[in-house]
Amino acid sequence: MRTPSGSAPAWRRRRAGFTLIELLVAVTILAVVAALGWRGLDAVARSRDEASQAFTASSRLADGLQQLGDDLRHAAAQGAGLPAVSVIGGNLFIVRRPAQPLGGDVRADAGAQLGLPPQAGDLQVVRWTVQDGALKRSASAPTDSRAELQSAVQNPTAPLLTILPGVADMQIQFYRYAGIGLLQQSGAWVNPGTSANANTTTPIASASAAATSIITPAANAATPAAVRLRLQLTAPPLTGELQRDFLLDDHE
Repeated sequence: MRTPSGSAPAWRRRRAGFTLIELLVAVTILAVVAALGWRGLDAVARSRDEASQAFTASSRLADGLQQLGDDLRHAAAQGAGLPAVSVIGGNLFIVRRPAQPLGGDVRADAGAQLGLPPQAGDLQVVRWTVQDGALKRSASAPTDSRAELQSAVQNPTAPLLTILPGVADMQIQFYRYAGIGLLQQSGAWVNPGTSANANTTTPIASASAAATSIITPAANAATPAAVRLRLQLTAPPLTGELQRDFLLDDHE
């Protein structure tokens, strides 16, 4: 039997489109693919953010340690009452020569009123401390006045600059040799907070009780051979205890 001209069989008309079930299956598959793709993009974005955060924190930490090392390299003892490095109330104080601009002559006798580099005899007091959960630093104005330097140590008023957030605690130790001259063959890490500055909290293998006892209060006024910094980090991605030693042999 022939069909009328211009009309198609019923089975052909039914196969001309998609059924509702087919559309639902296609939409479901697309939704699953989109969800998987979104989770992948989200993971990539999170990894990128975490890597950026870790890089920023590591850079700030490296810059802070470099600044502390620079402060210690330029430390200058000024006799009784103004040691090169000291710890008072948990704060690390450093009497240092201020940084000179590139091309500046440290011998130049320039006046501050002219906006020129500080005089070669000028010093400043740098303070390192932990406040409000952050490692902070302040630096007093350069001066050649001993009274002003002592005041900056005893009553620091210079504004603090945040160096590294997420720091809960800071501990400082000094390394002192147990003799003088050629006898400086052994020593110990000592706690600068004790009155005699001879409390061996973390002795090295070569340090003995006899060697530690040789360290006298008179020698404690001298610049230590090294400074040990311990920071308790609490903000991810930097967590745990960080320890860094700074050698100051040139000052002994």
